[in-house]
Amino acid sequence: MVFNKPWTFKEGFLIGGGLILAGLALQLSVGPVVWNVFAWPVNGIVLAAFLGLIALIYLFRKKVYAFQFLGTNRAAIPAIAYGVVLTIIMGLTRQQEGGTWLNDMLSFWPFVLVYVYIDFILGLVILRQIRKVVANASRSTLYSSLLSHLGFFLALTTATLGNADMQRLQMWTTNNPDIANLMARAEAFHQQERFAMDESGNLHELPLAIELKRFIMETYDDGTTPRRYASEVMIYSKSSSQQYAATIDVNKPADIDGWKIYQKDYRQTEMGDDCQISILELVSDPWLPWVYAGIYMMLAGAVLMTLIVLIKRLKKATKKALWGYFALFVFASLFAYFFFNSYNTKTLMPALQSPWFAPHVFVYIFAYSLLGVAVIIAWWKLADDLVHVSLAFLTIGMLFGALWAKEVWGHYWSWDPKETWAAITWLSYLVFIHYRQLPRHRERLALWVLVISFVLLQMCWWGINYLPSAQGMSVHTYNMGN
Repeated sequence: MVFNKPWTFKEGFLIGGGLILAGLALQLSVGPVVWNVFAWPVNGIVLAAFLGLIALIYLFRKKVYAFQFLGTNRAAIPAIAYGVVLTIIMGLTRQQEGGTWLNDMLSFWPFVLVYVYIDFILGLVILRQIRKVVANASRSTLYSSLLSHLGFFLALTTATLGNADMQRLQMWTTNNPDIANLMARAEAFHQQERFAMDESGNLHELPLAIELKRFIMETYDDGTTPRRYASEVMIYSKSSSQQYAATIDVNKPADIDGWKIYQKDYRQTEMGDDCQISILELVSDPWLPWVYAGIYMMLAGAVLMTLIVLIKRLKKATKKALWGYFALFVFASLFAYFFFNSYNTKTLMPALQSPWFAPHVFVYIFAYSLLGVAVIIAWWKLADDLVHVSLAFLTIGMLFGALWAKEVWGHYWSWDPKETWAAITWLSYLVFIHYRQLPRHRERLALWVLVISFVLLQMCWWGINYLPSAQGMSVHTYNMGN
């Protein structure tokens, strides 16, 4: 019977389902989530209350059975499963701010509440793991798990609450006074270099000013495809009364007075090559150090998990098994290498000309190949360690992509369709790993979770190119030159 102790997945799914129903009620009664209300200091108060609630629930876990249940895999797995389903809906529907319920999932209460619930469970798990570390638990897997959980919690929480404090502004600059006067007369843009526009077209005065000295445009041999575009600028700081000369390239933003300045785009004019319009994007993200701290913790946890699994497996391996592991590593490496080299890297668009490009693609494809092998050998129950290693590489590839995106576009995660399906894949493999950790689990069900996860991976890898929701919406559907 439901809610008889000990609680199982049934209770876990009922709690998650109750959150979804509560979210629907909120959506009908108060409308979508308005993230702007969480600007400082409101987000700081919410964060303090959220952390306090987690600590309170953890302290009373032995007195209230429901509190104890929330920190278990039987609560976490249904929560992640609901997250996967809602994120799949997000990945299949065209997302736009201010759209209908399913077309604006980031402001859809059920979606938000489920992810908050996942974050809440994550906080309880972290406290339990910290207690074990303080009690001198010496298991190396505990430290890698704590790093991963704490990093994910920190990145997810601060990125969500800090989003309202982020400013993203555009500045159109030119070194030709005739074009500047034309833009001013059309009232489309402001000619003062100390002002920039938000997405609604409102002007914001900045603590700095930018003067375009020269716009650089280089093309490939066809004379039209851009190989590089950049802006040589002089930046005037109001706070320090100093000026800085900088060349702002795609993948190489300038960093002045808490603002990162990106080369976002350009516009060609009919007045010659020296009369280009350079479009700069200025981003202020005060919560970024905390998000970066979480990302690097997750990277450290993923690397440590890989080393732990490999060392454990190699210590127990026979000579025949060692040759098998070596062959698997060679296969995955060659597959990733040849896939990477299928791209014509000599004609990459500027956004892809980054040191992050090779490791991001290679690590992802390496993980894909290992997960493909994991599905095949799962029939012989040999997939657990392989999935752990593969998920670690998947995490590394995803975080490499986040760091790269921050350097190119000014945001580490924007729920682009490709990013959405990457999150779906990652969460689905988390379901498999957490389910396999249960003392009593069904082997056949675990296998089905693994197969479904691999199908979702195919959608993330190449199926995204055929989804209507991604056409014209994803920065990952660019021409790679292959």
